[in-house]
Amino acid sequence: MSKNFSTDWSREKRVSMSGKIANTMHPSPLRDKITKTIYGINMVQHKLEASNQRMEQKHKTLFNKCVLAQQNKDAQTSIMYANECAQVKKIAQTMVTSQLALEQVSLRLETVQDFGDVAAEVMPAMKIMGIVQNRLSGIVPEVSRSLGTMTQTLDSLVLEAGEATGQNWNVMSGGEDAEKVLAEAAIIAEKKVREGFPELPTTSTEEWTNPS
Repeated sequence: MSKNFSTDWSREKRVSMSGKIANTMHPSPLRDKITKTIYGINMVQHKLEASNQRMEQKHKTLFNKCVLAQQNKDAQTSIMYANECAQVKKIAQTMVTSQLALEQVSLRLETVQDFGDVAAEVMPAMKIMGIVQNRLSGIVPEVSRSLGTMTQTLDSLVLEAGEATGQNWNVMSGGEDAEKVLAEAAIIAEKKVREGFPELPTTSTEEWTNPS
């Protein structure tokens, strides 16, 4: 993925919790949970990549059928396949956007392994994972369920860190940062899908029914 896509979640007003966490919370459970979550995210990304490859193959098959129908002047069949192509393309863009967003989550979580600011890094990550989970629920349910489990793990991590440091963090925070990551991911995903999924040739129904 492009190095330019590395959203800088705001650190201007961050109060470092590293020392407090290190003094009150044993490092092993923290690192274990983060490492396990990162591993899970990587597995999800692999599943999304495999699903996207299947979508590309499906789109190719439908695309060829649509072109053939156009060549045969079969407007109704061509429109049917064109609509299916559009739906497959939409699903693919959702999956690619999710892949890119989850990659950012993984990168950010890696910084927490050394007792970075848990609230500043984990909470936006949880927000992103929750949004991605909802988007994928009707597309790849097993991936959505996996993300739900990982989000629960991160939620418990935030609660433990809050109890250890005496901090009362707002679990709804991080929304603005999450939306920024997802917006940037969507822009890149649109370009990638446009490159991998060819546009159908445009031929009007009138031309089929009234050939010159």
